[in-house]
Amino acid sequence: MIMRITGTIIGYDPGGDKHHGLTRLVLKNGSIQEGTTETLDNAEQVIKIAQEQRSLIAVGVDTLTCWSTGKSSWRPADLWLMEKYKEKEIKNSIVSPNSLRGAMALNGMALLVSLRNKRPELFITETHPKVLFWFLEREKYDYENKKNLMDKTLMKNLGVRISPANNHEWDSAISAFAALQSLKGIWKHDLHEMPMAGEERLVSPCGATHYFWPE
Repeated sequence: MIMRITGTIIGYDPGGDKHHGLTRLVLKNGSIQEGTTETLDNAEQVIKIAQEQRSLIAVGVDTLTCWSTGKSSWRPADLWLMEKYKEKEIKNSIVSPNSLRGAMALNGMALLVSLRNKRPELFITETHPKVLFWFLEREKYDYENKKNLMDKTLMKNLGVRISPANNHEWDSAISAFAALQSLKGIWKHDLHEMPMAGEERLVSPCGATHYFWPE
């Protein structure tokens, strides 16, 4: 049974200085009433807006929501995606966490820790916009040259008109969509529930999180 959700979902793409994409989806009884995107200067601006959402029920964010102590910080989720998506158009988008840029990891976690301090039960799911676009369209992620297609993908899946100004806003919007699908129980495969492969552990600075993926 699909949940009839009322509240606000945010999606966040921590793209670095003046490139922080944020999406807000306002839902009533499971239907999106409003969808907006914007680009912010830093994580502090994102945190303040997120904390102002009194009806905030879920967050989808393109960041490492937990860390591995194993080789190159590979997590079971990362290894599963790497094995699942071997196509040349997308395989280079799946790399070890040790190779990722700091803005993505640091700013994303800053938001999550700040929110969890006041909302211990907040639903959080990790996302991977580039691979999600490949899953949805079997097209390589390229917002500069495929803006029309990628925006149509958003509208088709969200069911509302939404107009990202750049790739960071697009990434935040697809992250909000991922949170919505996960919260409704449509996406049920949680990559963070996969077993460890070796001598390692997952460290979760902001508490328990998910990484729901479509099947």
